[in-house]
Amino acid sequence: MEAQMKIAVCDDDKLLTGEIDGQLQRIRQKMGISFETDIFFDGATLWESIEKNGSYDIIYLDIEMDNMDGITVAKKIREQDPYTILLFVSSYDSYYEQLFEVEPLRFLRKPIDPEKFEEYFRIAYGRLMNLDERLHFEFNKRLYQIPYREIMYMESQRRVIRLVEKNGQDYRFYMKMKELMQEISRAGNMFIRIHCSYVVNYYYIKTFSATEVILLNGETLPVSTEYKNEAMKIYMDMVD
Repeated sequence: MEAQMKIAVCDDDKLLTGEIDGQLQRIRQKMGISFETDIFFDGATLWESIEKNGSYDIIYLDIEMDNMDGITVAKKIREQDPYTILLFVSSYDSYYEQLFEVEPLRFLRKPIDPEKFEEYFRIAYGRLMNLDERLHFEFNKRLYQIPYREIMYMESQRRVIRLVEKNGQDYRFYMKMKELMQEISRAGNMFIRIHCSYVVNYYYIKTFSATEVILLNGETLPVSTEYKNEAMKIYMDMVD
């Protein structure tokens, strides 16, 4: 990754935050990687830090905390950042429906199983590596490299691809859809083909139905019968 990975641990149980930090340091040495870790004891303090200093790559969140609970702060995070990887830590199973709204990567039960903790961390780390991949193309006689995480969707217009970034900027370049799909396959299931002419970034999907996808910015894209079932399967696999 170009910048050092940032991890936050937020739980009102100081013993547990110490345990999670210890697990992270063990994995860091085992994998030979580098990251920064910040500890918070309530959701409000975490959110204040995010507003001031920017978001984190991975956040371990307790659900039940005073002074802003984990689900509330997760919703705030999701409003501005679809990419932060959330892992909830709790003794309770009764929050699954609320958790679905903020799309956590995994749910860790207390007491923490070290093997599960490492397994989920490796999944999160692998996903972060995919986010740093870039699409290379030529546009108006200039060469571009756009990070996958910045691409909201792409539309095929015959032999021309229209790429739309999250900020609304769009580019057009020559490439067949088949070639594009091969190129972005490095991102795993981040990009979902929903139509013969449309590929959408999973992280910008707000709702997914049999006929359309609504993006976080309110834009609507069509889902075709041909791609509906496979697209829905990939989407649900990513949610799980």
